Amino acid sequence: MGNCVGILLFMLPTVVGLIIGKNGTETYLWWCKLTYYCGDVGFALSILTLCLASIDRYHATSRNVLRRQRSSMKVAKISSLVVILTSLLLPIPDLLYYYIDNSFGEPMCINVSAIYYIYYSYFVSITVYSMGPLILLIIFGILTYHNLKSIQHVTPHERMAVTNVGTAGHSISNFTGAPNNDNNNHVIIDQQNRQKKMNISKQRIDGQFSMMLILQILCFSIATLPVCIKFAYSTITMNYPKSDMSQAIEGLFTAITYVLSSTPFCISFYVYYVSSSTYRRNVKKILWKKRQAQISPTVRA
Repeated sequence: MGNCVGILLFMLPTVVGLIIGKNGTETYLWWCKLTYYCGDVGFALSILTLCLASIDRYHATSRNVLRRQRSSMKVAKISSLVVILTSLLLPIPDLLYYYIDNSFGEPMCINVSAIYYIYYSYFVSITVYSMGPLILLIIFGILTYHNLKSIQHVTPHERMAVTNVGTAGHSISNFTGAPNNDNNNHVIIDQQNRQKKMNISKQRIDGQFSMMLILQILCFSIATLPVCIKFAYSTITMNYPKSDMSQAIEGLFTAITYVLSSTPFCISFYVYYVSSSTYRRNVKKILWKKRQAQISPTVRA
């Protein structure tokens, strides 16, 4: 949600500029600052939320009881609040250092502060946007996958053991002459069978949800790795003289990496749809209900 709001606010000036020739950032200082601030808030929020989800999935799929207890609604609320506050605080320099410059012949919303460049390039870009989340997501993605592989699903032999409880009770009753309450046995068996089916269903849904997250982490890692390479190359060659052709190639590669870095937030729906049968069924149900709602007024008329 935060990513969608940030991207919409960030794209709005561009759309307005294409329509009327000006996007407002070169006219209104508050809009100049707010545009970049909201874009960075949305981008940071989307990445930190993905990191938070990967950590939660690791604890939720762990066989350790203490770790599973950390995957609770209370912890989720506190963590979400911390992530939101962090996302709001990190881009505050956007509100301080962006300004409207008239020295280029026409007003432009720019930022030329050396302090902001160092803060954004060497702290925010590494810690929040690229290498930090990449390392964290890879680590917890691998740990979650290991947890999924180590989960022992309920076997047919275990289900047969539950079913045979009633038979064993009836045999013991015949042998000892003690009264056998078949109704109570059947109730206990039904309750145990229902509980086991619910546990199996929950494990299946948790497994699908975790696999969806792992695929999303994989997409993010593939999209973010070129950004890390570009940043490392730019830092190493900062003081080297470059020809016009080298600068043009570097600019093209920069544009491609920025486009790739945005793709994980555009393909989440397709990742979920391909990796989860439950998600596909829910989407089909929603689309079918909407189609039925559109057909019903036509049939009545």
